[in-house]
Amino acid sequence: MVKIRLARRGKKNHALYDIIAADARAPRDGKFIKKLGTYNPHSKPSAVRLNMEATLKYLMNGAQPTKTARHILSSQGVMLKKHLQIGINKNAITQEEANARFDKWIEDKQQQLVKKAAKKTERKAKKKAAKAKEE
Repeated sequence: MVKIRLARRGKKNHALYDIIAADARAPRDGKFIKKLGTYNPHSKPSAVRLNMEATLKYLMNGAQPTKTARHILSSQGVMLKKHLQIGINKNAITQEEANARFDKWIEDKQQQLVKKAAKKTERKAKKKAAKAKEE
């Protein structure tokens, strides 16, 4: 059975992770089939670089992601793309419709990130103003 999981690397107390496809019996940092991407949890926001086509290929062929890997793949849209591809394979939707849904999801995701960043800067400005007023 193939698992999509994280393999740890990097310094002590500053881990970086590779997203890999590996045999379920292989050790965490041992032999793997293919490197699918990287994940850096220390940057704000967390940096994820992912080969979407290769990851989707492994998922469609039955690879099972771990809980953490599933969360990362979901946030990047790979799980949605898999869901849409299954719909295409069953002739429930067309390729154009699936592409439109995926593009809409990406736009919504970008808008959410912009709103989140705006709220964060607003909070910082309020804290700074309150601190200045306090002094």
